[in-house]
Amino acid sequence: MNIFLKANMRDIAQKEHAYFSQKHHADVALTQAKRQCKLMMGKPETLLGIASVGAYKGAVDAKPNAKRNQALMTLGRTALLSLFQ
Repeated sequence: MNIFLKANMRDIAQKEHAYFSQKHHADVALTQAKRQCKLMMGKPETLLGIASVGAYKGAVDAKPNAKRNQALMTLGRTALLSLFQ
């Protein structure tokens, strides 16, 4: 009985180690993805692209004032978030 108990305890320890290892790798991957997104949003070409898409939508939409305001808010919010990071 003691032999089976030791084998089961060793198996549980291995499974716990594998779980915590996978959890750590997932946390690292999530942190890297968040950091890469923040760096991408702070680039000038990304901000220019957001402004261009907003301007295009505002030009072809039936309600240009609403879309222009939305594009300006998006651009401003992105710029402010980039400054405070």
